[in-house]
Amino acid sequence: MRHLATSFVVALLIAALLTPALRAQPFPESSRQKAEEERKKVDEKATDEAYKRAQKHTQDAKKPVDAWGALRTPSAGRNE
Repeated sequence: MRHLATSFVVALLIAALLTPALRAQPFPESSRQKAEEERKKVDEKATDEAYKRAQKHTQDAKKPVDAWGALRTPSAGRNE
């Protein structure tokens, strides 16, 4: 009886030590997960391209802006 109890305790100890190792192994991806990842990549690429187009558009249109220009009155004695 004692041998059986010792074997059972050793088996439980081995199972407890192997459990974290089993959880660390990645599961194979399903086709649904692969499709979702592909869709995310396509969305990220489209977002990046739209951002780059917007950046280029705003860089081309940049002009010096004088926020107070409409409120200033030109004075004859002042050099700007």
